[in-house]
Amino acid sequence: MNRDLPRRALAVLGVGLLGMGLAVGSYGAGVTRLLERGVAPGVAGFGMTLFLLGQLVVVAFADRATRTRRSAWVAAVGLGAGAAAAALSAVGTLSATLAARALLGLGQGAAFVGAMKHVGKRTPDRAVATAQGLLGALFTLGLAVSLAVAEPAFAAVGFEASMAGVAAVVAVGAAAAPLLDSAGSEAVVPYRDYLAPLRSRVGLALGLGNMATFGFLIVATTWYVDALGGVPGVPATPALLAFAATTVVGRALGGVLAARVGERAVVSRSMLGLAVALAGMAAGVQYGVPAVLVAGVVGTGLGFSVPFGPLFAFAFSNLADDAGVTLVVMLAVGNAGALAYPWLVGELVAATGTYAAGFAAMSATVVGVWWLWRTAIGGAPGTPMGR
Repeated sequence: MNRDLPRRALAVLGVGLLGMGLAVGSYGAGVTRLLERGVAPGVAGFGMTLFLLGQLVVVAFADRATRTRRSAWVAAVGLGAGAAAAALSAVGTLSATLAARALLGLGQGAAFVGAMKHVGKRTPDRAVATAQGLLGALFTLGLAVSLAVAEPAFAAVGFEASMAGVAAVVAVGAAAAPLLDSAGSEAVVPYRDYLAPLRSRVGLALGLGNMATFGFLIVATTWYVDALGGVPGVPATPALLAFAATTVVGRALGGVLAARVGERAVVSRSMLGLAVALAGMAAGVQYGVPAVLVAGVVGTGLGFSVPFGPLFAFAFSNLADDAGVTLVVMLAVGNAGALAYPWLVGELVAATGTYAAGFAAMSATVVGVWWLWRTAIGGAPGTPMGR
């Protein structure tokens, strides 16, 4: 299996996505700083909505760019935008923070499409889930570690220096990505082709599956730092470090499990487990039970991460006519579906004074997506999307 993996590409693009994860995860601590300055929860959460919107806007353009340019170059441009966004966020004002989130979303969308297509096209089918799971694991490692250590880092070296360091990590990946070999070319497709998968239950299930995993990972990490800090007796830093460990292990574990039991089963079972973990978080917050809350946080680490590789492997499988089109639809639907949740959770916090309702709403949504997945893909034959 190791011989099948494009190790150089995984190393180069992985470093860049590691830095992007650091930039995304730092917003959890940033939200706490904004709330302490009197910014309304809905406005504080809106920064992550802008991040998701940026990805939604750019993914189709990024895919078309990979068809006329090398996919590694597209990833490099996205990583460059991410480095600039991290540097901009160091300004620290609300307006700069929101602008940086939007730019980071644009960069993440382009970098993700370029990186996933480059690795997917340079990896044999039997190893795609593993390769993409490892690539995603590095992004998640950055996100989860940043979530856990951002506040101590801000206190130790300062906010500006911390974000400058994050920008430097992303810039390393941006500088090295153009040196990767070509992954081949594809024919340019009309924009209307990107709408075709939306007319099928399979296409919607793939997109909403991405919303329930990657999209909700972004939403949840927006609020984890503040949510854990609001429940007496919760060891916030150890809990976040455990979350970081499970998200990284889960990304790698997903590919291994997919090779044994199949991608469909892995996605279905882990999605149901995610719904249970989010419900546990809601209960832990509502009733003030630290053990239940911490168990829920750690459980979501696996629920968000295990299905990542298997889910995106479907874009390169016989379920899809065109990997790039499928990837765009998954990202577009996933980000569009998750757009309202950072704001929604913030508004529910403002209205109820607790995170319980927000996490419960996310759990109920994941159950709905799981049901759609089971009926559209879980037991369906491998027919191409849109047919």
